[in-house]
Amino acid sequence: MKCALSVLTLVVASALPLAARAQAAWPSHTVRIIATSPPGGSVDFLARALAEDFSRTFGTPFVVESRPGANGNIGVDLVVKAPADGHMLFVAPPGPFAINAHLMDSMPFNPASDIAPVAMLGVAPLLLVVHPSVPAKDLRELLAWLRGEGAHANYASQAVASTGHLAMELLKSLAGVDATHVPYKGSAAQATTDLLAGRVAMSFVNTSTTLQHVRDGRLRAIAVAELKRIDAAPEIPTLAESGLPGFEATSWVGLGARSGTSREIVHRLNDRASRALAHAQVALRMRNLGIEARPMTPEQFGEFLRADTEKWADIIRRSGAKVE
Repeated sequence: MKCALSVLTLVVASALPLAARAQAAWPSHTVRIIATSPPGGSVDFLARALAEDFSRTFGTPFVVESRPGANGNIGVDLVVKAPADGHMLFVAPPGPFAINAHLMDSMPFNPASDIAPVAMLGVAPLLLVVHPSVPAKDLRELLAWLRGEGAHANYASQAVASTGHLAMELLKSLAGVDATHVPYKGSAAQATTDLLAGRVAMSFVNTSTTLQHVRDGRLRAIAVAELKRIDAAPEIPTLAESGLPGFEATSWVGLGARSGTSREIVHRLNDRASRALAHAQVALRMRNLGIEARPMTPEQFGEFLRADTEKWADIIRRSGAKVE
């Protein structure tokens, strides 16, 4: 009996280092980070900041691949259909996490059960901006223009069901005005290019894309879609204080993986993401772009997602937004 126990103890003891080595083996090969928006915006910037730090820290290449489309669904679908081994991740705004399931007739995945929340990377507030040709310097003047000579104005958004689309539909509903939606298939940069050229009159766009153009005088900021003014541009009022009490449409960027990914891997990624975004150069770039870091544990991010999903569902109900 003692002999048998000794053998069993030896087997278990010898197996433990093997198990530890197996867990420590990640990453065993190149890790792909899918950016669900085209290059040039906050999603791409944050994905590349993580990839650079992760590659250096984990000693394995982390490469960023841009896979925009269907408001983030195309890129996330790749990840949730890959093995749950931590070798494919995604960086995305709220769409595939919290919005698309409320607006789209069919989804290739279930956000609640197929996505493992890894880290909240930052909030990229939405600015309501207009082309300088629009004769409005504040919300009151903009609404008056939309009710008069600007009644047939166009507005741009990054994509159907994007935060910019829903924010404008909410504004239209609350203020009783109208404007025609021009979506740009996942490209905030292209939407902003047409806004700068005056081909569309206005848009809700992230600070990371528009703030520099506002500072240069090429766009005019009307208000920010947050409940309080933002540190990057404290001179810009909120929509809530400008005449639409309680108006809030917060855009953020998160890191996700396929559900079933080891909790150890998820927590290692979460811890490293917080450290990566705290690097002096990255933090300075984030501040200049108006992106606010909001570190959360994976569990806190999961709770945030559940609440945010309900918030966007309420915005969709109140605005009457639909997929064209």
